[in-house]
Amino acid sequence: MQLAKLIFLNALSTMKAELSLLEFKMGKKSPEYLYLRKSIMDFVYKGLKKTFKTLEENKIIIRCPKKCSLRKGYSDCKCNGSGYINVE
Repeated sequence: MQLAKLIFLNALSTMKAELSLLEFKMGKKSPEYLYLRKSIMDFVYKGLKKTFKTLEENKIIIRCPKKCSLRKGYSDCKCNGSGYINVE
């Protein structure tokens, strides 16, 4: 079980659900939706980065050898795009 992968995929799922609700309510092109979308995405990604740095400092996870980027979203890698894998 990859800890960073689980945290990352759960955060992405939650973020996507929130954005879908906002898009339904406000419309995809509305200025309010675009502002909230950027704010929510920044908040989620900054929180994930902080969480992963803490786990890395505590030697629970390490950087993915494929150099995956957190902000690029899901990828077909052991880390699934989180950028981190468990320490083995």
